[in-house]
Amino acid sequence: MQVKVLQSTDAAYKEENACLVVPVFEQGLPLMSAVLGEEDELHLQALADKDIITGKAGSCYYISNVAGAYGAVLVLGLGKKDAFDAEVLRRAGGAACAPLSANRIGHVYFDATAARVPAEAFLEGVVLGQYDFDVYKTPPEETAAPRRVEEITVLTPEGADAAVLEEACNLTVLIALGCNGARHLANTPPNEMGPAELAEFAKGIAKESDCACTILEQNQMASLGMNALLGVARGSANAPRLIVLEHRHPDAKRSVAIVGKGVTFDSGGISLKPGQDMHEMKYDMCGAAAVLCAMMSVVQLKPALNVTCVVPAVENMPDAAAQRPGDIVKAYNGKTIEVHNTDAEGRMILADALAYAVDKYQPDAIVDLATLTGACVVALGHYTAGLCSNDDALAEALSRAGEASGERVWRLPLGKDYAKLIEGTHADLCNIGPRGEAGTITAACFLEHFVGDTAWAHLDIAGTAWGGKHIPHLDARHATGFGVRLLLRWILDEAG
Repeated sequence: MQVKVLQSTDAAYKEENACLVVPVFEQGLPLMSAVLGEEDELHLQALADKDIITGKAGSCYYISNVAGAYGAVLVLGLGKKDAFDAEVLRRAGGAACAPLSANRIGHVYFDATAARVPAEAFLEGVVLGQYDFDVYKTPPEETAAPRRVEEITVLTPEGADAAVLEEACNLTVLIALGCNGARHLANTPPNEMGPAELAEFAKGIAKESDCACTILEQNQMASLGMNALLGVARGSANAPRLIVLEHRHPDAKRSVAIVGKGVTFDSGGISLKPGQDMHEMKYDMCGAAAVLCAMMSVVQLKPALNVTCVVPAVENMPDAAAQRPGDIVKAYNGKTIEVHNTDAEGRMILADALAYAVDKYQPDAIVDLATLTGACVVALGHYTAGLCSNDDALAEALSRAGEASGERVWRLPLGKDYAKLIEGTHADLCNIGPRGEAGTITAACFLEHFVGDTAWAHLDIAGTAWGGKHIPHLDARHATGFGVRLLLRWILDEAG
């Protein structure tokens, strides 16, 4: 995606497949655009007078027979002005993708002269909204490939700082492309995206940058005592990996770690899941996809912060060697765990990954992302992630990053009463709590045993990683890439 920011007086319209996008609030007409010609303004006003153009949030009205040199006009509704925020514009940008594609528009001019809105959010909506996972589909022979917007020029009023806005827009596009990368990893079928393939993806990030990459194989993890992770992997023919990427900056004063659950397919193991919708369990590595693709952007942005990315990558399968309910394993940090349910595997692999990250890299803060519990989907649905943390400042920083990025979180409590629910009978811990009681919180209480005194936050993205409907820039048929935008906002804020 090529991005330019120009003052409206400097725009030149030469492309055949160009379109001017004019954002408008409800009851925001007549338009006071510095770009639209007078004849087109009168035409649009006449359509508004007939309630054909309403300005309702996400509404799109495309008109090609325009008098101006810009080729076509798309009037983009932003809804009521007092209810407007960046997320409204992201969603409007996503909604605009359909008419832009249908009319084979390759270059969009976004008119930021009339409605003073954050143009970056529009770009984000378009980049995310154009994503489609069609790698495995045979294209129809007689149908032309859909046209995608490849260039966006933001038109500003005279006197605006175009250079600053252009930098912000390019940053937004970079982050959105990272989010699409996470969606691609998650959408790839499990027969082609196992632990080994995730490790190769990490190696590719390192090869194209100056970050270090370490891949621990099964025997190396065994020698380190990562039996919680290895127990989950026992039933699979695909060997596990522990993936580590490190970004180091000479001016860094702080260090953080991001850890992502990487179960590339989760059958439930011996505690087998129901067959209905089991195909969606390829999404059980969405946490891993998010932290890896956040790291892919980190190494390009080079923030003045040391960042370590850790991904425990396994497949949870039920063969003759698989872990059994009733087994007891010892984790990397020496804690013993009773396995009562082999489908509570995410916390097991995160236990060793978190303990290893804290012990080896000693970060000032550590954040894990995981599609961990169905209980979180019940509590918060598909639009907000659960947040548990042992540190108020970290929790508040992540909440702010969530609001700014549109990837919102809601904090849930921790405490001794909840922690008692995952105490083991014959071991230190049990990998599940009582059925139907605070499942998201007890899972977080389990993880807390593996971070020591480090400031830590757990994001349960089981609901937000896929399945959210009515979000135009995030197709419900695909993974959302949730966490990439939030993590990068937080990391850039931490870097200062």
